[in-house]
Amino acid sequence: MIAVLEAIRVVITAHTASFRVPHFLGYQLTLTVPPLSTVYGLIAAAAGRRVPPDEVAWLAYRCEYEGKATDVETIFTVERSRPSEVARFVTINIVPREFLFMPTLTLYLPPEWGILFRCPRYSLLLGRTQDVATVAELKQTYLRPLSDGEVSGVLLPFELVAKGNIPALLQTLPVAFTDDPIRQPIEMRTFGVVDMHCPGNVRDGDGWLLEDTENGIVVPIFRRAWVLRGVA
Repeated sequence: MIAVLEAIRVVITAHTASFRVPHFLGYQLTLTVPPLSTVYGLIAAAAGRRVPPDEVAWLAYRCEYEGKATDVETIFTVERSRPSEVARFVTINIVPREFLFMPTLTLYLPPEWGILFRCPRYSLLLGRTQDVATVAELKQTYLRPLSDGEVSGVLLPFELVAKGNIPALLQTLPVAFTDDPIRQPIEMRTFGVVDMHCPGNVRDGDGWLLEDTENGIVVPIFRRAWVLRGVA
């Protein structure tokens, strides 16, 4: 079992958030918890540069929200045969889009990452460009290991979901992306999305669960070895 960890707690809030469910066309559903790739993107935005997973020793997080709603979005489609051509208008599509209302992301990181969130280099986003967020709290805390605990508003690795009767939506999600002009996922993993309004109990989660000693929030920890190589 891991020892007590010193951590920085970063509380990020926004009016809206949208974490698009992959592969859905026509109706843009949102996850209720962001994938790991979104969290690495937040760290990169704060740093002002790409932050690959091998730079972050570990991270943990939880996402809360007050409600979920649906908006409609106008998409203007343009096309061109080759890069040198001027793009021409083709059509307009109206697409329903789900979003979360008044989300709060509680992010835990090693203490050395806290300074980035005191004055982020770029705008922090909880999803799309309109989901602008702000840092509401930045505080040092301690995380103690647990073997069992109730979790909500988190992503769980599939191996933890498979151990017990945990109400989770299974999704294959990107862990992180390359920095190529056409981004490619570095790794895809299957996770269980545990909604904050439908908590579940994790049993025999040694090495995975941590509890914030100040507020009692229980979160899974994603260590660098697991993110990069699947080694728990």
